[in-house]
Amino acid sequence: MAQTIQIKRGTRAQLLTYGALKAGEMGFCTDTKEVYIGDGTTNSMVGRALSGSEASRPVAASVGRLYYVTTGTNLGYLYFDDGTAWKRVNAQKLTDLTGSVDDIADGTTYAKVLKTNVTNGHINKVSDGTNTKTAAEIKIHIDDAVKHRVINDAGAANTDLWSAQKIRNEIELAKRNIEPQASVKDLNLVAPPASPVAGDRYIIPVGATGTWLNKTNQIAEFQAGVWTFYNPVVGWTAYVDDEQKIYSWNGSAWVRTGGALQTVAAGNGLTGGGQADVISLAVGAGNGITVAATSVSAKAGKGIVVNGTGIEANIDGSSIVYDAANGNRLTISVVDGGTF
Repeated sequence: MAQTIQIKRGTRAQLLTYGALKAGEMGFCTDTKEVYIGDGTTNSMVGRALSGSEASRPVAASVGRLYYVTTGTNLGYLYFDDGTAWKRVNAQKLTDLTGSVDDIADGTTYAKVLKTNVTNGHINKVSDGTNTKTAAEIKIHIDDAVKHRVINDAGAANTDLWSAQKIRNEIELAKRNIEPQASVKDLNLVAPPASPVAGDRYIIPVGATGTWLNKTNQIAEFQAGVWTFYNPVVGWTAYVDDEQKIYSWNGSAWVRTGGALQTVAAGNGLTGGGQADVISLAVGAGNGITVAATSVSAKAGKGIVVNGTGIEANIDGSSIVYDAANGNRLTISVVDGGTF
Protein backbone atom coordinates (compact mmCIF):
# COMPACT_ATOMS: atom_id res chain seq x y z
CA MET A 1 0.00 0.00 0.00
CA ALA A 2 1.38 3.47 -0.99
CA GLN A 3 2.63 5.71 1.79
CA THR A 4 1.60 9.38 2.12
CA ILE A 5 3.86 11.87 3.88
CA GLN A 6 2.11 15.01 5.01
CA ILE A 7 3.66 18.12 6.60
CA LYS A 8 2.01 20.26 9.25
CA ARG A 9 -0.90 22.13 7.68
CA GLY A 10 -3.81 24.39 8.36
CA THR A 11 -5.11 27.83 7.56
CA ARG A 12 -2.97 30.92 7.65
CA ALA A 13 -4.77 32.05 10.81
CA GLN A 14 -4.12 28.70 12.47
CA LEU A 15 -0.40 29.01 11.68
CA LEU A 16 -0.31 32.43 13.30
CA THR A 17 -1.98 30.97 16.37
CA TYR A 18 0.38 28.02 16.40
CA GLY A 19 3.40 30.30 16.38
CA ALA A 20 6.96 29.42 15.35
CA LEU A 21 7.63 26.08 13.72
CA LYS A 22 10.50 24.07 15.04
CA ALA A 23 13.86 24.36 13.34
CA GLY A 24 13.50 22.65 9.96
CA GLU A 25 9.78 22.02 10.40
CA MET A 26 7.57 22.94 7.43
CA GLY A 27 4.00 24.14 7.42
CA PHE A 28 1.46 24.57 4.58
CA CYS A 29 -1.34 27.12 4.66
CA THR A 30 -4.29 25.45 3.01
CA ASP A 31 -6.12 28.71 2.29
CA THR A 32 -3.27 30.84 0.92
CA LYS A 33 -1.21 27.99 -0.52
CA GLU A 34 1.87 29.30 1.27
CA VAL A 35 4.72 27.11 2.45
CA TYR A 36 6.72 28.11 5.54
CA ILE A 37 9.77 26.69 7.29
CA GLY A 38 10.59 27.49 10.86
CA ASP A 39 13.82 28.02 12.81
CA GLY A 40 12.28 27.73 16.28
CA THR A 41 11.81 31.49 16.52
CA THR A 42 10.19 32.72 13.27
CA ASN A 43 8.54 31.29 10.22
CA SER A 44 9.91 32.08 6.73
CA MET A 45 7.92 31.63 3.59
CA VAL A 46 9.56 29.58 0.85
CA GLY A 47 8.69 28.78 -2.76
CA ARG A 48 7.23 30.90 -5.54
CA ALA A 49 5.26 34.14 -5.17
CA LEU A 50 1.63 33.85 -4.34
CA SER A 51 -0.73 34.50 -7.21
CA GLY A 52 -4.38 34.79 -8.06
CA SER A 53 -6.98 37.50 -8.18
CA GLU A 54 -6.56 40.58 -6.07
CA ALA A 55 -9.69 39.61 -4.11
CA SER A 56 -8.04 36.30 -3.13
CA ARG A 57 -4.90 38.00 -1.82
CA PRO A 58 -4.37 37.19 1.90
CA VAL A 59 -4.17 39.87 4.51
CA ALA A 60 -0.72 41.41 4.79
CA ALA A 61 0.95 39.98 7.89
CA SER A 62 4.25 38.35 6.88
CA VAL A 63 7.18 40.51 5.75
CA GLY A 64 8.75 39.43 2.47
CA ARG A 65 5.82 37.75 0.79
CA LEU A 66 5.11 38.54 -2.89
CA TYR A 67 1.74 38.34 -4.55
CA TYR A 68 1.17 38.52 -8.33
CA VAL A 69 -2.32 39.38 -9.63
CA THR A 70 -3.13 37.02 -12.52
CA THR A 71 -6.78 37.94 -13.20
CA GLY A 72 -9.31 40.68 -12.69
CA THR A 73 -8.60 44.06 -11.19
CA ASN A 74 -4.96 45.24 -11.32
CA LEU A 75 -3.94 42.37 -13.56
CA GLY A 76 -0.15 42.24 -13.93
CA TYR A 77 0.70 44.02 -10.69
CA LEU A 78 3.16 42.57 -8.20
CA TYR A 79 2.75 43.32 -4.49
CA PHE A 80 5.10 43.08 -1.51
CA ASP A 81 3.98 42.31 2.04
CA ASP A 82 5.68 44.68 4.49
CA GLY A 83 3.96 43.08 7.48
CA THR A 84 1.11 45.53 7.66
CA ALA A 85 0.13 46.30 4.03
CA TRP A 86 0.64 45.12 0.49
CA LYS A 87 2.90 47.58 -1.42
CA ARG A 88 2.76 47.66 -5.16
CA VAL A 89 6.20 46.84 -6.63
CA ASN A 90 5.76 47.66 -10.33
CA ALA A 91 4.16 50.84 -11.72
CA GLN A 92 2.46 50.64 -15.09
CA LYS A 93 1.22 54.22 -15.54
CA LEU A 94 1.88 57.71 -14.22
CA THR A 95 -1.20 57.63 -11.98
CA ASP A 96 0.36 54.70 -10.14
CA LEU A 97 2.99 57.05 -8.74
CA THR A 98 2.52 58.78 -5.43
CA GLY A 99 3.80 62.25 -4.64
CA SER A 100 4.60 64.70 -7.47
CA VAL A 101 6.94 64.92 -10.42
CA ASP A 102 9.17 67.03 -8.18
CA ASP A 103 10.15 63.82 -6.41
CA ILE A 104 11.72 62.46 -9.60
CA ALA A 105 15.25 63.78 -10.18
CA ASP A 106 17.48 63.44 -13.25
CA GLY A 107 20.56 63.20 -11.09
CA THR A 108 21.24 66.93 -10.91
CA THR A 109 18.14 69.05 -11.41
CA TYR A 110 14.48 68.52 -12.05
CA ALA A 111 11.41 70.57 -12.75
CA LYS A 112 7.75 70.25 -13.45
CA VAL A 113 5.34 71.57 -16.05
CA LEU A 114 1.91 72.76 -15.08
CA LYS A 115 -0.91 70.78 -16.64
CA THR A 116 -2.52 74.02 -17.81
CA ASN A 117 0.62 74.81 -19.82
CA VAL A 118 0.44 71.57 -21.84
CA THR A 119 -1.74 71.19 -24.92
CA ASN A 120 -1.89 67.88 -26.77
CA GLY A 121 1.36 66.83 -25.15
CA HIS A 122 3.21 70.06 -26.07
CA ILE A 123 4.26 72.87 -23.76
CA ASN A 124 2.36 75.99 -24.78
CA LYS A 125 4.09 78.62 -22.62
CA VAL A 126 7.63 79.84 -22.16
CA SER A 127 8.83 81.72 -19.08
CA ASP A 128 12.10 83.27 -17.94
CA GLY A 129 10.84 83.39 -14.37
CA THR A 130 9.40 86.86 -14.77
CA ASN A 131 7.81 87.02 -18.22
CA THR A 132 5.49 84.27 -19.42
CA LYS A 133 4.33 84.06 -23.02
CA THR A 134 2.25 81.56 -24.94
CA ALA A 135 3.39 80.04 -28.21
CA ALA A 136 0.77 82.12 -30.01
CA GLU A 137 2.07 85.34 -28.42
CA ILE A 138 5.65 84.45 -29.37
CA LYS A 139 4.62 83.76 -32.97
CA ILE A 140 2.81 87.10 -33.21
CA HIS A 141 5.95 88.83 -31.91
CA ILE A 142 8.25 87.03 -34.35
CA ASP A 143 5.92 87.69 -37.31
CA ASP A 144 5.67 91.39 -36.51
CA ALA A 145 7.29 93.02 -39.56
CA VAL A 146 7.94 96.22 -37.63
CA LYS A 147 9.99 94.44 -34.97
CA HIS A 148 11.42 91.65 -37.09
CA ARG A 149 11.82 92.48 -40.74
CA VAL A 150 11.93 89.70 -43.29
CA ILE A 151 15.00 89.30 -45.53
CA ASN A 152 14.11 90.74 -48.94
CA ASP A 153 17.04 90.80 -51.39
CA ALA A 154 14.78 92.31 -54.05
CA GLY A 155 13.76 95.24 -51.84
CA ALA A 156 15.15 98.75 -52.21
CA ALA A 157 13.36 100.59 -49.40
CA ASN A 158 15.15 101.74 -46.25
CA THR A 159 13.08 99.26 -44.22
CA ASP A 160 14.03 96.23 -46.35
CA LEU A 161 16.68 93.84 -45.08
CA TRP A 162 19.27 92.19 -47.33
CA SER A 163 21.02 88.89 -46.72
CA ALA A 164 24.76 88.86 -46.03
CA GLN A 165 25.40 87.47 -49.52
CA LYS A 166 23.34 90.24 -51.12
CA ILE A 167 25.29 92.87 -49.15
CA ARG A 168 28.62 91.36 -50.27
CA ASN A 169 27.44 91.38 -53.88
CA GLU A 170 26.38 95.02 -53.65
CA ILE A 171 29.71 96.03 -52.13
CA GLU A 172 31.62 94.29 -54.92
CA LEU A 173 29.36 95.94 -57.49
CA ALA A 174 29.91 99.35 -55.89
CA LYS A 175 33.66 98.80 -55.97
CA ARG A 176 33.51 97.92 -59.67
CA ASN A 177 31.42 101.01 -60.36
CA ILE A 178 34.19 103.32 -59.14
CA GLU A 179 37.04 101.38 -60.69
CA PRO A 180 38.25 101.81 -64.34
CA GLN A 181 35.88 103.67 -66.70
CA ALA A 182 33.71 105.05 -63.88
CA SER A 183 32.43 108.61 -64.17
CA VAL A 184 32.84 111.54 -61.79
CA LYS A 185 31.11 114.86 -62.19
CA ASP A 186 33.98 117.13 -61.16
CA LEU A 187 37.47 117.07 -59.66
CA ASN A 188 37.78 120.75 -58.67
CA LEU A 189 34.68 121.20 -56.50
CA VAL A 190 35.85 121.95 -52.93
CA ALA A 191 32.42 122.12 -51.24
CA PRO A 192 29.98 119.18 -51.41
CA PRO A 193 26.99 120.03 -53.62
CA ALA A 194 23.87 121.12 -51.74
CA SER A 195 21.47 118.74 -53.52
CA PRO A 196 23.36 115.69 -54.80
CA VAL A 197 21.59 112.89 -56.62
CA ALA A 198 22.05 109.26 -55.64
CA GLY A 199 25.00 107.87 -57.60
CA ASP A 200 26.78 111.22 -58.03
CA ARG A 201 30.57 110.89 -57.71
CA TYR A 202 33.34 113.46 -57.32
CA ILE A 203 37.13 113.41 -57.03
CA ILE A 204 37.88 115.53 -53.96
CA PRO A 205 40.52 118.26 -54.52
CA VAL A 206 42.90 119.91 -52.06
CA GLY A 207 41.13 122.33 -49.72
CA ALA A 208 37.79 120.51 -49.66
CA THR A 209 35.35 121.51 -46.91
CA GLY A 210 32.35 120.11 -45.05
CA THR A 211 32.01 116.35 -45.10
CA TRP A 212 34.79 116.25 -47.72
CA LEU A 213 37.34 117.77 -45.33
CA ASN A 214 40.61 115.77 -45.18
CA LYS A 215 39.42 113.46 -48.01
CA THR A 216 41.79 114.82 -50.68
CA ASN A 217 42.08 112.64 -53.82
CA GLN A 218 39.40 110.21 -52.59
CA ILE A 219 36.29 109.45 -54.64
CA ALA A 220 33.09 110.59 -52.92
CA GLU A 221 29.88 108.77 -53.87
CA PHE A 222 26.43 109.85 -52.69
CA GLN A 223 24.16 106.94 -51.77
CA ALA A 224 21.20 106.53 -49.38
CA GLY A 225 21.50 110.13 -48.21
CA VAL A 226 25.17 109.99 -47.17
CA TRP A 227 28.61 110.36 -48.76
CA THR A 228 30.75 107.22 -49.04
CA PHE A 229 34.49 107.63 -49.65
CA TYR A 230 36.89 105.36 -51.53
CA ASN A 231 40.68 105.57 -51.51
CA PRO A 232 41.91 105.19 -55.11
CA VAL A 233 44.19 102.34 -56.14
CA VAL A 234 46.90 102.70 -58.77
CA GLY A 235 45.31 102.22 -62.16
CA TRP A 236 41.82 103.49 -61.30
CA THR A 237 40.54 105.62 -64.17
CA ALA A 238 37.69 108.11 -64.12
CA TYR A 239 35.96 110.11 -66.82
CA VAL A 240 35.43 113.70 -65.58
CA ASP A 241 32.05 114.85 -66.91
CA ASP A 242 32.51 118.63 -66.84
CA GLU A 243 35.89 118.48 -68.60
CA GLN A 244 35.15 115.53 -70.92
CA LYS A 245 38.59 114.19 -70.08
CA ILE A 246 39.96 111.00 -68.55
CA TYR A 247 42.14 110.96 -65.43
CA SER A 248 44.05 108.07 -63.84
CA TRP A 249 45.46 107.64 -60.34
CA ASN A 250 49.24 107.05 -60.41
CA GLY A 251 49.64 106.50 -56.69
CA SER A 252 50.09 110.13 -55.71
CA ALA A 253 47.95 112.23 -58.05
CA TRP A 254 45.16 112.14 -60.62
CA VAL A 255 46.79 112.76 -64.03
CA ARG A 256 45.30 113.38 -67.46
CA THR A 257 45.44 110.29 -69.65
CA GLY A 258 43.02 111.23 -72.41
CA GLY A 259 40.38 113.65 -73.62
CA ALA A 260 40.27 116.68 -75.95
CA LEU A 261 43.15 117.09 -78.45
CA GLN A 262 45.91 119.61 -77.66
CA THR A 263 46.49 122.60 -79.92
CA VAL A 264 49.84 124.14 -80.88
CA ALA A 265 49.63 127.89 -81.38
CA ALA A 266 52.27 130.41 -82.43
CA GLY A 267 53.56 132.60 -79.65
CA ASN A 268 56.71 133.81 -77.92
CA GLY A 269 57.97 130.55 -76.41
CA LEU A 270 57.03 127.07 -75.37
CA THR A 271 54.46 127.47 -72.58
CA GLY A 272 52.56 124.65 -70.90
CA GLY A 273 52.82 121.17 -72.35
CA GLY A 274 52.05 118.02 -70.39
CA GLN A 275 48.36 118.17 -69.55
CA ALA A 276 47.75 121.65 -70.93
CA ASP A 277 45.15 122.02 -73.70
CA VAL A 278 47.08 124.76 -75.57
CA ILE A 279 50.82 124.83 -76.30
CA SER A 280 52.35 128.14 -77.50
CA LEU A 281 55.54 127.71 -79.56
CA ALA A 282 57.89 130.54 -80.57
CA VAL A 283 60.51 129.83 -83.25
CA GLY A 284 62.40 133.08 -83.12
CA ALA A 285 60.20 135.62 -84.86
CA GLY A 286 62.27 138.01 -86.97
CA ASN A 287 65.83 137.53 -88.32
CA GLY A 288 64.55 135.81 -91.43
CA ILE A 289 61.95 133.66 -89.59
CA THR A 290 58.31 134.72 -89.97
CA VAL A 291 55.68 133.39 -87.56
CA ALA A 292 52.07 133.77 -88.66
CA ALA A 293 48.87 132.65 -87.01
CA THR A 294 48.90 129.27 -88.71
CA SER A 295 52.29 129.04 -90.42
CA VAL A 296 56.05 129.49 -89.97
CA SER A 297 58.29 130.64 -92.88
CA ALA A 298 61.99 131.41 -93.43
CA LYS A 299 63.36 134.26 -95.58
CA ALA A 300 66.02 133.13 -98.07
CA GLY A 301 69.26 135.08 -98.44
CA LYS A 302 72.79 135.46 -97.06
CA GLY A 303 73.72 131.86 -97.91
CA ILE A 304 70.32 130.42 -96.80
CA VAL A 305 68.27 128.64 -99.43
CA VAL A 306 64.64 127.63 -98.90
CA ASN A 307 63.29 125.02 -101.27
CA GLY A 308 61.14 121.89 -101.35
CA THR A 309 63.78 119.99 -99.45
CA GLY A 310 63.78 122.40 -96.56
CA ILE A 311 66.13 125.17 -95.37
CA GLU A 312 69.71 124.76 -96.58
CA ALA A 313 72.96 126.59 -95.77
CA ASN A 314 75.38 127.32 -98.66
CA ILE A 315 78.84 125.96 -97.78
CA ASP A 316 81.84 127.09 -99.93
CA GLY A 317 83.77 123.91 -99.28
CA SER A 318 86.94 125.84 -98.62
CA SER A 319 86.63 128.04 -95.58
CA ILE A 320 83.60 126.14 -94.10
CA VAL A 321 83.59 122.37 -94.29
CA TYR A 322 80.61 120.03 -93.66
CA ASP A 323 82.04 117.14 -91.64
CA ALA A 324 79.60 114.20 -91.97
CA ALA A 325 82.06 111.79 -90.37
CA ASN A 326 82.07 113.73 -87.10
CA GLY A 327 78.47 114.24 -86.23
CA ASN A 328 77.49 116.39 -89.21
CA ARG A 329 79.37 119.39 -87.85
CA LEU A 330 80.43 122.54 -89.70
CA THR A 331 84.16 123.29 -89.23
CA ILE A 332 86.49 126.06 -90.33
CA SER A 333 88.99 124.89 -92.94
CA VAL A 334 91.10 127.86 -93.99
CA VAL A 335 91.36 131.24 -92.31
CA ASP A 336 93.02 133.79 -94.69
CA GLY A 337 93.53 137.36 -93.67
CA GLY A 338 93.81 138.40 -97.35
CA THR A 339 96.09 141.14 -98.86
CA PHE A 340 96.47 144.97 -98.53
